[in-house]
Amino acid sequence: MTVTALLIGTPDGVRRVGPEEQVLRIGRDPLCRIVVEDPRVSREHVEVRFGAGGWRLRDLGSRNGTFAAGARIDELDLARPCQIRLGAVDGPTLTLRLEHTAPPPTVAAEHAALPRTVAAAPAPAASGPRFEAGRVPSATYRAARRTRIGRAPDNDIVLADLQVSRYHAELVRTDGGLRLVDLGTRNGSFVNGRRVGEADLRSGDLLSFGRHQLVVDGAQLREYVDTGRVSLRVQGLGVTVAGGKRLLDRVGFELGECQLLAVVGPSGAGKSTLLGALTGYRPANEGAVVYQGRDLYAEYDDLRQRIGLVPQDDILHAALSVRRALRYAAALRFGADVTAGEREQRIDEVLGQLGLSGHAEQRIDTLSGGQRKRTSVALELLTEPSLLFLDEPTSGLDPSLDRDVMLSLRDLADRGRTVVVVTHSPLHLNVCDRVLVLGRGGKVAYFGPPADLLAFFGADEYADVFKRVYDDPDGWAARYAVMVTPPPVSTGAPAGGDAPAPAEPPPARQGWWRQLTILTRRMAAVTLADRMYAALLLGLPLGLAALLYVIPGGDGFARPDNPLGRSAEAAQLTVVLIIGAVFFGLAGGVRELVRERPVYRRERAVGLAPGAYLGSKVLGFAAVNGVQAALFVLVGLAGRPGAQEALALRWPLLELIAVVWLTALVSTVTGLLVSAYVSTGEQTMPVLVGLVMAQLVLCGGLFAVVGRAGVEQLSWLAPARWGYAAAAATVDLRALAVDPSADALWRHTAAAWWWAVGVLALQGVLVTVAGRWALRRHEPGR
Repeated sequence: MTVTALLIGTPDGVRRVGPEEQVLRIGRDPLCRIVVEDPRVSREHVEVRFGAGGWRLRDLGSRNGTFAAGARIDELDLARPCQIRLGAVDGPTLTLRLEHTAPPPTVAAEHAALPRTVAAAPAPAASGPRFEAGRVPSATYRAARRTRIGRAPDNDIVLADLQVSRYHAELVRTDGGLRLVDLGTRNGSFVNGRRVGEADLRSGDLLSFGRHQLVVDGAQLREYVDTGRVSLRVQGLGVTVAGGKRLLDRVGFELGECQLLAVVGPSGAGKSTLLGALTGYRPANEGAVVYQGRDLYAEYDDLRQRIGLVPQDDILHAALSVRRALRYAAALRFGADVTAGEREQRIDEVLGQLGLSGHAEQRIDTLSGGQRKRTSVALELLTEPSLLFLDEPTSGLDPSLDRDVMLSLRDLADRGRTVVVVTHSPLHLNVCDRVLVLGRGGKVAYFGPPADLLAFFGADEYADVFKRVYDDPDGWAARYAVMVTPPPVSTGAPAGGDAPAPAEPPPARQGWWRQLTILTRRMAAVTLADRMYAALLLGLPLGLAALLYVIPGGDGFARPDNPLGRSAEAAQLTVVLIIGAVFFGLAGGVRELVRERPVYRRERAVGLAPGAYLGSKVLGFAAVNGVQAALFVLVGLAGRPGAQEALALRWPLLELIAVVWLTALVSTVTGLLVSAYVSTGEQTMPVLVGLVMAQLVLCGGLFAVVGRAGVEQLSWLAPARWGYAAAAATVDLRALAVDPSADALWRHTAAAWWWAVGVLALQGVLVTVAGRWALRRHEPGR
């Protein structure tokens, strides 16, 4: 049988394109199938696509335009021979004409002369055809006795990808065939979508290393590079939760490669549920999501690396500059063997793609809303995802910024990514390739080009569309269903009935200690960059120190020169020291986790270790609390006589600083625990006041708690109780107070001091463990 091929004449010769390629990009970008080096040509200038109606050419929104017969065009039917100019009426020329001929040579033969290419073999019989259908391998290799794969140039197969380790894996030829051995990489080696340490390979197996896939064919390997041009097919997605409530109802559609899809609909239509199902973070319990011919749910461990998600809340530390924020994100997302220079190069590439190069050194909190959203997108683009999902990126933006964000997404799709955006704003749907309208209950009311949307609903404006879908979701879903035949549901899809299970976070891409170091450095940078916050952290203990001078008397912690040799001053000073430590400790920690929750959730989804995250907070606040405690004690007690005898450390003043520091640190960790449970920062203030008052009452400084049933036992839970006891032992409060307590914890002995400090430290460990458990509430999908 004959086929219709397309001959494209370029300044460098004639290229023949068969209909099996379906789509072809032309521009300056080296990833384009036809590269035209001319400054007037955009990076991705035009697209040639084969469909049911034959070959068509489409301008991809190029800056300088595409011209035919002297006129600027947007689309052109290629049924007849034609000549087009790129970038100007006198720009580079492309000549296009159809060729009706016998089937073209095999893909393997056509590419047999590519660099690094060995004689090609027929397609494999297992997973190969499904994955390779219509695709052209970038190279073919013959496996030697031992073939090493990695990013370093001295590997046998070199994969230029920052998600590939320098020495990633080895292929070993055995009597039974090929065996894959992972070399202890963080990002892993995958066989048919499943991570393996070692595995025997069969013909047709698909090996994945970052963006690179190798299809096994006997002793040969065909390489394919995921450059971002992927299709997405959604088959009968359904989500039913406890009680039988239907959140998604047989959602199905097909999205071509490099297309921009907008998902719209009234509140309660299941848009966020659909986003969770499409990304795999919260899989549907019916149906399937097919990524370039591969089942996303079945091969999620591998394909999750190709998906980027920008949540509605900014995932940024606003006090940092754009470049510093990206540096810390890159350090967390790339493996430990990726050098700082390689990370910096990737950051520069992303900044250039999103037009942020001129704002690289600008603080994020001084950016416009659209620039901040592009910075959030930049974090996701660091790892070069092929599929990019955005949840309400234009929420809260004015129409001008709304347009800027949507045009940026259009540009990302044109540059070679498939983009899905959930939005409430219909202002700029015209820049999208497809629009998906969901009605209540997750029913598809429309899927198609934005140009046909109003006509389908018989509406004059988008507000009417939302109103009609809200009033009659079932009716519009039925009308749409008559027009289309939904794609068949994959037999390998999850069965319905159960609530969708959240996806497990991926393994960390760095070791635990490396993550701890990166996160601690980032916390220090964020704290120092926010000058007002840093000033408050230091100003709070200084302000509390000033309160110590309000306490009357000049004896301090020395024995008073009066007939009794006692006074109330020492007890009052001790109360203020301990409760002050509780206050600035709680104040520092109680809002820390809740304000970073969007950042934590996204970073957790890409491999952040919760223990390293919480550990960085504890380490960071340990340093801050140490400085605060030293300032508080030294400034507050300056000019007053100090305690006379040390019990455990060299100087009594050092013992007081240590007790105040440990009390503040345990209070900080308690604040972090509270911060992990509250929903908003506003909820922390009542909790803060209540905890400080409880510590004041239970510390034992206002009244004796020993011997009071219930009260004494309750006081054991209060860090202030043990901090006050340790301080009382250091200053020998039983010998100085007017009405001393019989509390054995106040004894002026090293054993009493160590016991109180030990219990206080144990409380800190237990609360830290509880905080780690509380972070489970914010796992992806929960």
